[in-house]
Order: sequence, then C-alpha cells, then structure tokens
Amino acid sequence: MKNKQKIILDIVPLTKIPLSRGQSFSYLAEKKIKPGTLVLVPLFKRLVEGVVIGNRPDFLRVGNIELKKINSVLEENFLNAKQLELAGFISEYFISPLGIVLKNFVPKRVTARSSKPAIGNFAPKNDKTIILTVEQQKAVDQIISAKPKKSQDSGYYLFGPSGSGKTEVYIRAILKLLKKEKDSQFLILLPELTLTSQAIERYGSYFRKNEIAILNSGISKGKFYANWSKIKSGEAQIIIGSRMAVFAPFKKLKLIIVDEEQDISFKQWDMNPRYDARVAAEKLAALHQTRIIFGSATPSIENFYRAINKSLHLLELPDLSLPGKWQFSRPEVTVVDMRKERWTKNFSSVSKKLQSEITYALKNKLQIIIFVNRQGMSNFSICLNCKNVLACPKCDRSLIYETSGFYRCPHCSYKTSITPQCPKCKGLNFSNIGVGTQKVEREISRFFPEARIIRADGQTMKNAGAREKIYKDFSEGKADILIGTQMISKGWDLPSLSLVGIIDADNMLSIPDFRANIRAYQNIVQASGRSGRPGAKFRGNVIIQTFNPEQFIIKAAAERDFHALYEKEIRERNELQMPPFGKFIKLIFQDPSLKKTETEAQKIFQMLMEKGNRFVKIYEPRVPLLSKIRGSFRKQILIKFTKMDQQIDPEIRKLLGNLPVGWSVDIDPISII
Repeated sequence: MKNKQKIILDIVPLTKIPLSRGQSFSYLAEKKIKPGTLVLVPLFKRLVEGVVIGNRPDFLRVGNIELKKINSVLEENFLNAKQLELAGFISEYFISPLGIVLKNFVPKRVTARSSKPAIGNFAPKNDKTIILTVEQQKAVDQIISAKPKKSQDSGYYLFGPSGSGKTEVYIRAILKLLKKEKDSQFLILLPELTLTSQAIERYGSYFRKNEIAILNSGISKGKFYANWSKIKSGEAQIIIGSRMAVFAPFKKLKLIIVDEEQDISFKQWDMNPRYDARVAAEKLAALHQTRIIFGSATPSIENFYRAINKSLHLLELPDLSLPGKWQFSRPEVTVVDMRKERWTKNFSSVSKKLQSEITYALKNKLQIIIFVNRQGMSNFSICLNCKNVLACPKCDRSLIYETSGFYRCPHCSYKTSITPQCPKCKGLNFSNIGVGTQKVEREISRFFPEARIIRADGQTMKNAGAREKIYKDFSEGKADILIGTQMISKGWDLPSLSLVGIIDADNMLSIPDFRANIRAYQNIVQASGRSGRPGAKFRGNVIIQTFNPEQFIIKAAAERDFHALYEKEIRERNELQMPPFGKFIKLIFQDPSLKKTETEAQKIFQMLMEKGNRFVKIYEPRVPLLSKIRGSFRKQILIKFTKMDQQIDPEIRKLLGNLPVGWSVDIDPISII
C-alpha cells in the first residue's frame, strides 16, 4: 500500500503544550528524518518550529485519519542525541513542557554582525610559569586520575577560601586533559555575567581566542549562534557561560566546572522551564561520562553535605601561600557596632571607622569596594501623615526611591511622578527608610568629593556592555570606589583593592526563609574575599557594619568559619527535615481576580490533600512574600517531602502536570516564602 511507504515523524513543537497531553505530534513524511532535525510544521492554525524525536513506518489508520505533512526541513541533525536526552530529563524532573525546554536548546539562527571581539588576543602562557602548591597539585591529580566509570565517581567538590587558587586548579586540570585528548571540550559555568570578563582574561591567558566561546544573555543573538556553531563543530574547546550553556551541542565534553556553585543565579525561578543548571550539569556529565567539579569558598549546605557524605569527592585547599612574595594572613576583619555610632550622633550609613579606612586607602591610591544588599535610595518609604507604606499599585511591593526623585517598583515598569501622593491620605511628604546603593553613593560622594566612584546595581548594569565596562574601568584603576550589590561580591581578583566595606549586614538576615543564614554568610564572606588576595599590594581590610555584632552568623562570617556554620545548619535542617534531608515543591497561582486566586488555590489544596501520604506534608495556601505582581494576585502552596531522594508520588505528579492555566510549578525552589 502507498501508505506503508511513508514515514510517521514524532515531532515536538517548540511551544507550550499542556503536560496533561502528549508532548509530541505525528506528521507524515516521504522518508525518514533523523532525530534532532529542526523542522517547520503546521500546528493548529499557525506554523511553528519543531524538533524530530522519532520515526516509524506509516500504517493503516482507523477511520482514515489524515496526518498533516511537515512544511519544511530547516536543518538536519540540529540537536544531538545527548541534547534530546537532557531535554527529556529536564522536562521530567522539573515538570515542564518538553517544547518549552527544547526551545532553550535552539538558538536564533542569525548571522553575527562584525563588531569588536569580546575576547582579547592574549598570548597563551607556558603552564610551567606558575608552580602549584602541594594541595593544588593533589587536587589536579585526583580530578584527572582516571576516567569515571560510574556517575558517583565523576563528581568533585573543590572547597577553598577566596584566593586559594581554585581557578588555577581548573585551568591546570584542563591543560592536563587536553594533553591526553587534543579535541576535548570543557564547560565553565558562571553564575553572574559580571564574572565573565575576568574569566575571559584568565582563560584567555592560556588558550587561543578561537578556542574560547562565550554563551550568555549578554552577547548578541548573532554572536551567540556563531559561538553555538563553533561548539557544535568542535572548534570551540573552552566554553564559558551562564546557566544556559548546559544546552550547548557539545561534541566531546571532558570536564564541567560549576564555579561559585552556591549562587542562586544557577536556578531559573521566574519562568519556564524552572530548571537548576547544577542539576542539569550533573545529568550532562553523566550523559558524556565525564567529570564535574563544583567549586566555592562558601558552599551550599546541600552540596557540601554530599561532599561530606562521599557522594562527591571533597578536595580542600588552604589559604594560598606564594613563594617569594610578601605574605599576608587573611584580611583583617573589623565588626563595627552601629548602635555605638548612633550614640556618638553619627546617623550616616557609613560608620566613622569605615570613613577613616576609606580616607587611608584613597591617600595611598588603593581601591575600595562598598557592598550594599539593596539598590536605590532606601528599602521602603512611609507617608509622614498616616504612616502608610508607599507601594506599587500593580505589584503591592514597596517602591524604591531614586536620586532622580522618582519612586520605582523593583518588579515592573511602574514609576511615580516627581511628586507622588499617598494613596490613603493624599499626603505629599514621605520618609525613606533603610539603605540602598544610591543612598550610599550619595553619602560617600559627600564625604569624599574627590573620589572617583562607580555604582554597580540593577539600574547601572542593565545596558549592553555595562558589566564589561565597569570591570574594565575598575581593574584598570579608573575608579577609586566601587559601590554595588551581590553582582560584585564574587570572583573578581583585583590586586589594588585593599578595603571592603559591608553596609547593613543585618538586612541580609531579615528574610524569613530557611536559607537566609547561609546566604547572609555567603554574601559577607564572598564580598570580604575580594580583598587581601594573592599578589595584593597590602593586607586586605574588611569592615562589617551591624546593629547586632553578637549574632552567630556575623561572627562566623567575620572569622570565615564555614565548618561551624555548617554544623549548626545541618543539625537544624535535619531536625526540621529541610534540604538536604527533605525536598520542597512550590506551587504559585496568579490571576487579576483576588476571588479567583483564593478559590483556585483552595481547590488545588483540597485535591492535593486527598493524594498526600505520611511522607508528604501539604501546607495550606498562603500569600507569598510577593503578594501581587504586575496586577495579578498570588497564592502559594508548599509541598514538603520528608526524604530528599523520595520520588514524587505518581498521583501528585499527574495532578501537577494537569494544573490549569495560571499555575507555576517550582521544583527545589530557591526560597519557600
């Protein structure tokens, strides 16, 4: 029969298909088309791109059902088998539509415009110019020792203080593996775009420009596709990227490095697929039967627990000691009690001690970083007449006052006029409470009018190339003081930096989330670690400002005592069955109607309660920290599993896959509030 000569193709359209139905559609073709081929297909009344995932012979269909034909083949073998398998894993693990997941694997196919190259022409170094310490060499030897036979043999955790030489271990391991197989590829995952410039500089000193490819949202679509193609062909061997780089078409991947693994930026939490690049990277390593290294000076509790319990090989580095250099101990850390500052009538956010140290640093032409956990001029503003908090009408979130005189919402585009009114009493006078980057910048400028100041926060970094320019200007000494948020607290290696000031450390401990303590510790220690690095001209100096110097987290951060913090955290989490001893799924429903939001949340809660068991706890619907975003009200349901490795009950999984429009499912959320 004629039908038997044709082929049925199983194709996943690159669009959202409800999880309640099959994720692939059947189309008719004249011949077999290899899985991974990119095609254009009709879907309902439109044409969409799709990926072929299977072929089978046509058969006599009951009722003479007609199958649509594909419109055209866009590119054969566009995705490889490992990419398809990784996409299936992400879809299954994070309960996300396969078409939306696969869309992340398919870059826009556009030609790159000729522009100034993102990678400089560095002269590759001889790898013998830097002599490794005994601990560094031991770490390298363990990493490259033997090809992993089982997935549990392939994972390493490199733990060492800031400046201990973790990057040199990564580079030396890559060089050793390249000597074994010259066509190998290596993936370096970074959490922040601000770290890319320094990574290019470090790796560019060892590898040629054409061997390095950058994959992140900070480059143009044309450049992204050009780099993607270089990875696919095998020309690019050193791939430096943000979380999206796990989707690349690796040809011969030999090592994955997840640097600053503790960073929450590895988790995409605000849109589908809500995947964690750290989880995806481990699956990628298993698919390629290769090694993966997690590295940090301030590990996540979950991964350090795995290292302590041998599911990851723990490699520890001490403070780096360079022969022939003037050696410093760790930076000198001073905890300033801001209560005493108020007693002396200093109501500035900058303590007298910090002012004094800034004066000394500027006099000696040294650089300073001021870390502030919030952007803007304040945390929130209240009406002086009725004490009402000025909030965004679309998001119900406190507005941030800016130096321009406007009040801005940090979550949407809403901005007030230059003279806003209190919505409650129509008052025009407001008091700005708290500290933000702009307020600190204004105060520093007032104290030190001659200082050259750069601010790095969400506002100054939003323009293309801003991150690279700020890093370049500061590293070249074109600025004296850098004031910024978390984006400047990790990775930067600046020999002329002598002073780090941490403003309002207490603010980081005010969030009612089980990860608040470890995140506060990580931010303080990471920011502190920018000073006193190997090769620095002077011993580093760190000023931590707090109203609660007796707080355990403040003390642990000042002493960089991660082990003490870990023991306390792991004990408490075990008692409460929190990760790594338990697992969370967060469900959020949002809708412009408050009544519908409450009704829908209660309905799903009741359905979940019927399917729960003694190992699953379903928390009643509650209003999350962000109760309203862009005009939509929100309700949250938290599901807690009392075993970390517990499989999601099939009935609960089915329910989560059938949730109606308006619901989002977040597996292993970064926050439960």
